[in-house]
Amino acid sequence: MPSPLVPSDLLAVVLVSEPQISPDGSAVFYRRAWFDRDADEIRGAIRRVARDGADRPFTSGTNDRLARVAPDGSAVAFVGDRDGKPRLCVLRLDGGEATALVEGVEKIIALAWSPDAKRIAYVATAPYDAATARAFHDEKTGARHIRMLPFKSDADGLLDGVRKHLFVVDVADGAGARQITHGDFDVNPPAWSPDGTTIAFSARMGAADTESATAVSDIHLVDVAGGEITTLTKSEGPAVTPAFSRDGKEIAFVGHRHGDDGGGRFDMELFVIGAGGGAIRSLSADLGRTVGDTLAGDLRSGGAASPPVWTTGDREILVQVCDEGSTVLRGFARNGTATRVVAGGERHVFAFSVANDGAIALAFSTPTVPNEIAFVEPYGGERTLTKSNPWLAGKTVIAPKRYRPRADDGTTLDAWLIAPPQAQEARAPLVLEVHGGPHGAYGHTFFLEFQVLAAQGIAVAYGNPRGSQSYGAAYANAILGDWGGLDAADVLRILDGALEQDAFDTARVGVAGGSYGGFMTTWLMGHSDRFAAGVSMRAVNDFVSEIGASDVGWFLERELQAPYADDAGRKLFERSPMRAAAAIAAPLLVEHSERDYRCPIDQGEQLFTALRRLGRTDAEFVRFTQTGHEMSRGGKPRSRILRLRAIAHWFVRHLRPAGVAPEPNEAGSLFRPLQGEAE
Repeated sequence: MPSPLVPSDLLAVVLVSEPQISPDGSAVFYRRAWFDRDADEIRGAIRRVARDGADRPFTSGTNDRLARVAPDGSAVAFVGDRDGKPRLCVLRLDGGEATALVEGVEKIIALAWSPDAKRIAYVATAPYDAATARAFHDEKTGARHIRMLPFKSDADGLLDGVRKHLFVVDVADGAGARQITHGDFDVNPPAWSPDGTTIAFSARMGAADTESATAVSDIHLVDVAGGEITTLTKSEGPAVTPAFSRDGKEIAFVGHRHGDDGGGRFDMELFVIGAGGGAIRSLSADLGRTVGDTLAGDLRSGGAASPPVWTTGDREILVQVCDEGSTVLRGFARNGTATRVVAGGERHVFAFSVANDGAIALAFSTPTVPNEIAFVEPYGGERTLTKSNPWLAGKTVIAPKRYRPRADDGTTLDAWLIAPPQAQEARAPLVLEVHGGPHGAYGHTFFLEFQVLAAQGIAVAYGNPRGSQSYGAAYANAILGDWGGLDAADVLRILDGALEQDAFDTARVGVAGGSYGGFMTTWLMGHSDRFAAGVSMRAVNDFVSEIGASDVGWFLERELQAPYADDAGRKLFERSPMRAAAAIAAPLLVEHSERDYRCPIDQGEQLFTALRRLGRTDAEFVRFTQTGHEMSRGGKPRSRILRLRAIAHWFVRHLRPAGVAPEPNEAGSLFRPLQGEAE
C-alpha cells in the first residue's frame, strides 16, 4: 500500500536538468543532482543517456554542471568543483581523463564552444578592477565602500565590485586564456557567430548613469581578436539570450520594448535583428503569450529559460513559451508567417537543446512527475529516456483537478485542486495557496509542498488570479496599482471555485503563500474573516521599508504606481499589509530567511513583532539562516525539510484534519517529524 509523502522525502528526490544533445542526436548529456543528507548540500554529476535509453555516468564529481557538447561531437566541456573552486574541464568522448583548462576563479556561470571546436568562451568572475569598480570589500573586516545601485543581490549577496566577464581559452593545451570584455558591467551567457570571429552577449552597460533602470539590458557583439564592442539594441527594455542564425546574418533574442520593467507585466517576445544591427522584428507578438518560463515549483529555482535555437537551414527558431499554466516548446518561422507547438501538453518543459538533424532533448515536469529527460524525434515522436524517481511508485501522489472559475466581471480564471482521499469520506479542511511574483504562475508542474499537505488530509487549492503570467500581457498587467484589490477578489473566487468542487469544511480554511503570495496572505488575513489560519512566507509587508532595503525595491514603486518621491512614501504606507495587522485575528505563522535580500528579514520581523505586541499569542515565527529568497526551492536541504514540516504542523494544529493528531503546542514542535516520518 502506498505511503504518504512527508517532508524528508525531499532527500530521496533526484533532480535532472541541463539536457544537452550531441550534434548527431545519438546521446543526451544531462546533470543528475541528489541531496546529501550528511553534508546538507545538493550534489550533482553529469550522465550520458543514449538515444535508445541506455544511461550511464559520465563524470564522477560531486558538483559537475553546465555540460556542453563540442560542435564536432568530439568532447564535452563542463564545470566541476575541485578543491572548493570551479574548474572548466574538457572530457574527450574517445576516452581519457578530464582535462582542466581553467581553474582558480571564484565562479564560472556559462560556457560555449566555438564553431570549430578549438576554443571555449566562458563567463567568470574577473580580477577586481579598481579603475572601474564602484564598490570595495575589505576582506579582513568585511567593511565595504559602496558607490552604486544596486549594491546587493539575492543571488550573489552583498556586491563587492567584482564583475563577471567574458573569457576565451584554447582547448588544445589550455593556453591563451584571456579576458575579452572589461568594465563596470556583468556579461551574460555568450553565443558565437558561425565564423568564430564574434561573440554576442547580453549586458547592462552604463550602469553608473542609469542606476534606476535595473531591468534594461542590450545585445552586444564583441570582436574576439580585438575586444571592440558593438551594441545592437537601443536600451528599450530587457534583451537577453542572443543566438546567431546558422548563416550568421541575424540574431534571435528574447525581451520586450516597454522600458525598464523586468517583473512580468509585459510579455517577453522572440525578436530577430540583423547581425550588423538595424530594425528589430518580433516573431511572437501576435501569439499573446510570454516567451520563456514563468511557472513556479518548489524543486528548482525557475525563470532561467533556454536560449533560442535556430533549426538546420534557419527556417525556424525554437523557444519555450508559457501558456495557460504550461511551458511548451514552440517553433516560429523565420519570416514571421507561422508558429507551431513542437513539444506541448499539460506539463512544464523547463530546458531543451536541439541536434543538427532536428532531434530534441528536453527536461520536463508534471504535477505527478518531479522531472525527467525526454527525446523528441525529428518527425515528432517522443519518449522519456530517464526514470529518475522510481521510489515514488510506493508513495501516494495525487493528480490535481483543474477548474476554471469566473471572476465577478466574467473573466475566466485558472485553478487546480488537490483533494486527499479523506475528502471523499468527510468534510476535509482546505488550504488556499497563492504564488509569488505577482507575475509568476502556478500550473502543470510538481509541487512537493502541496502533496505533503494533502498527505495530512488537507486539500490544496491553487490558481492564477489576474496579475499571473501565461495568459497574455493584459491579464498580467490588470493589477497595476491595485495590489489587494482586483487580485484579492480573484484569489477569493479561486477559493470559492474550490469549495464548489467538493464538500469541504468552510470553517477550516487556511491560506498560505510566499513573496507576493506572502503579501497576499498577510493582506487577506487582515481584510477577511474567511480563514482559520495562515502562513505568510518571505512576504513584503511594509512597502516603505521594502523599496529601500530590497535588491529590486524600484519594482514595487512601479507595480503600485506609487513613487516614493511623489509623497515621501504615503501611498506606499497606506497600501501596506502592515496597516491592517491589528485586524488579523486568526493564527498566523510568519516564515522568513535572514539572508533574503529580495524581501529582507525585517518584513517578517515587523509583522511578527506587531502581532505579538497586540497580544496575538497565536502568532509564531520561523526563521532560517544562510539561504535567501529562494530557500524553499534552492536552500539547504535540512532547512527546506524543516520549512515543510512547519507548514504542515501549523495547519494540522489549526485546521484539525481527521485522523492526524497535532504536536504539543511548544517550542520546537513545528520542526518535529510528521506522523510516519523518521528524523
